Amino acid sequence: MTIKQFWVDPYQTELMTSITYIEQNQVMLAETIFYAESGGQESDSGSIGGVDVVKAEKVGRSILYTLATQPDFCVGQAVLVKIDWPRRYSLMRLHFAAEVVLELFYKSLPTLEKMGAHISENKSRIDFEWPESISPLLADIQARTSH
Repeated sequence: MTIKQFWVDPYQTELMTSITYIEQNQVMLAETIFYAESGGQESDSGSIGGVDVVKAEKVGRSILYTLATQPDFCVGQAVLVKIDWPRRYSLMRLHFAAEVVLELFYKSLPTLEKMGAHISENKSRIDFEWPESISPLLADIQARTSH
């Protein structure tokens, strides 16, 4: 199991930890600050031991990282994990904004059902099911987000 330090301190940008698993260019860490894609939010980007991470995915209670190249480190070795802070901060802000907008829609349409979401570095989207156009509500929702 990977200890998810990002839940303790989402503002942490670097972490020394150890490799717990390695096979070719895939690794697992004892603990991490590197958020894996989940719940519609894209993963962090950054590096492990100086090697760029190209994919971070949940595997049970751990996170499996696919690196850009096969690393030269081994199980048990200490490595420095770094995340791309501007990307993380943008993801955090857009995630929060999407949640605020969703809550405002829930207040206007209590039986609204959320179907999915996608949070990226540059935009966020929430998908929901409703039998008619929500366009008449948009001006009010936008006005309520600025309060």
